[in-house]
Amino acid sequence: MKKPINKISKEILEKEFPIQGKVLGWFFRQKEVSNGAWEVEGTDQWGRRVSRAGNDPDQLLKACELAAEDINKKIKGT
Repeated sequence: MKKPINKISKEILEKEFPIQGKVLGWFFRQKEVSNGAWEVEGTDQWGRRVSRAGNDPDQLLKACELAAEDINKKIKGT
């Protein structure tokens, strides 16, 4: 039997993922993991995640937003 997934509160997500991108319901964060190396992660309230790594945090954020939009479209069935 599958374990139910609990919705994560916006307050908790905003602390861990302070960037609210252009994608409804998604929260993002950028972290410089090494000199000039960035990791961008995003999540929604149901624990779905996207992430990208590279050297341009703005481009990585855009890529994560596109991936999050794609997930939202698949969920809605469009």
